[in-house]
Amino acid sequence: MKFRALFSLAASIVPLARFVASEPVQYCKNGVDTNEVDFCMGMLTHRNVSTDSHDLFLTMAVTRPDLTSLGWTAVGLGEVMEGALMFIVYGDPKSPEPPIASIRKSIGHVQPTAVTGEDMNGAGLRVLGTEWQPSPSDPRTVAAIVSFVCYSCHLWPNTQVSATSRSQPWMWAWNSDQEFDAFTLDAPLKMHAPHAGAGGWGNFYVDMAMSLNAWPSPPTSAPIIPGVHSIGVSNSPVMSPAYGIAWLKNNPVLHLHGILMGVAFLFIFPSGVLAMRSGRTKAFKYHWILQLVASSFVAVGFVLGVTLGRKIDTFHQILGITLVAFLGIQSVLGWRHHMVFLRIRRRTWLSHSHIWLGRLMMIGGWSNLITGLALGGYSNLSVGITGLVVGLEALGLAAWLARIKVRAARAERARQSHVDGNKDNETDYFVLDDIEEDEEDEDAAPSSETLKDEESRPMMKSGKS
Repeated sequence: MKFRALFSLAASIVPLARFVASEPVQYCKNGVDTNEVDFCMGMLTHRNVSTDSHDLFLTMAVTRPDLTSLGWTAVGLGEVMEGALMFIVYGDPKSPEPPIASIRKSIGHVQPTAVTGEDMNGAGLRVLGTEWQPSPSDPRTVAAIVSFVCYSCHLWPNTQVSATSRSQPWMWAWNSDQEFDAFTLDAPLKMHAPHAGAGGWGNFYVDMAMSLNAWPSPPTSAPIIPGVHSIGVSNSPVMSPAYGIAWLKNNPVLHLHGILMGVAFLFIFPSGVLAMRSGRTKAFKYHWILQLVASSFVAVGFVLGVTLGRKIDTFHQILGITLVAFLGIQSVLGWRHHMVFLRIRRRTWLSHSHIWLGRLMMIGGWSNLITGLALGGYSNLSVGITGLVVGLEALGLAAWLARIKVRAARAERARQSHVDGNKDNETDYFVLDDIEEDEEDEDAAPSSETLKDEESRPMMKSGKS
C-alpha cells in the first residue's frame, strides 16, 4: 500500500515537473471588477521531432461576469491587426453549448475572416477543447476555457513567428457589448473600442524561448496558473537588432510606408525650410534638392500606402491623398516663384502661396503621421512620443524662423539708417560725371547668386513682399 501511495504521488508530480521545467509563459488582464477586459493566456512551445518544427499550445480563460453573453475577447500573433493570427472567444454561458473558439485572419483594419487550410502555408490549427467553467467564489461568474494548438506555427505567412524569439509581438482586443444574432464560427464581429490600454486593444511581448521544450510527447494543453499575472511577458518590446529585423519583416510594406513618410515630414522637409532661410549663397540650391528628395520619399510612401488599403474610408487616407495632390501644386508654385523673383526681385502672390501652402502641408503631414500610428495599432506611448516630437519640432522651427526674421528686421533698420545718413550729404556728390555713374551701375548689377541669396532672406517691407 505504501509503495502504491508513493507511486501515485510520483505520477502526479512528474507532469507538474515537466511544466515547471518548460517554464510556460502567461499573460493576464484582470479588469472584471472595473468593467474592463478580463482574460488569461497560457502558452507552451513544443519541439516536434517528427516534423522538425515547433508547435504552439495556447489556452485562454475569459471571464464572463453575470453570465453575460455580450461581446468577444481575442489574442493574436502579431503587433498589428494586419496579418495577425487571431484566436477569438465568444458565446452564451447560459446555453448548453460550449464557448465558440474562432480562429481568424485580417488583411487590414477590417472585419477578420475565418482561417482556411489554404491560408496556413503548411502550418496547422486545431481546437483542443472548449468549456464553461464556473467560478468557485461567485455562481454568477463563469470563465470560457479554450485551448488551441498551432502546428509548425512559424510557417504562418502573414506575420513573423519565431519559437526562439525573446520578444515575440502579440496583441489582445475585446468588445464588451456586442449582441450576437447567432453564435457561429464565422459570426460578424463589431469593432473593439478604438483606444488602447484599458480600452479595446493592446500589445504584449512574449519570451517564446522560455516556453520551449523538447519532451518526447507533446502536452495536452498549455496550463494557466491561478493568481499569477505574467510569466515571461512584458508590455514593451526588448529592443535588439533581431527584434528590429523581425519588426520590419512583419508587414514590411506597412513599416516602409511609415518610415518613408516619417523621414520626409520629420526630417527632410524641415531641413529644406532651414536651408532656404540659412542665408547661405547656395541656400536655394540646398532647398530644392532637399525638397525633391523629400517629395520622392512621399511619392514612394504613397504608392506603398495605396497597396495597403482595399478602399478609402479613413481620415488618414483622405488627408494623405490630399497632401500628395498639393505636393505637385507646391512644386509648381515654388518654381514659378523663383523664376519671377529673379526677374523683379520681390515677392508676389506666387511667393506667399508657396510659403503658406508649405506650412499647411507640414502641419498636415505631421498630423497624418500621428493618425497613421493610431490606425496601425501602435500603443498610446508610441503615438504620444511621436506627438511630443512633432510639437517640439514645430516650436523649434517656428522659434528659429522668428529669430531670423528679427535679425533681418534689425539689418533692414541699420541699412535704412545708413541710407538716410547718406541723403544728408548727397549734395557733395552731385558733380559725379556720367562715366563714373555708368561704372557704379555696372558694379552694382546683381549676379544670379546674389539674387538667390537675397531670395532666401526674409523681406520686411510690404512693398518687397
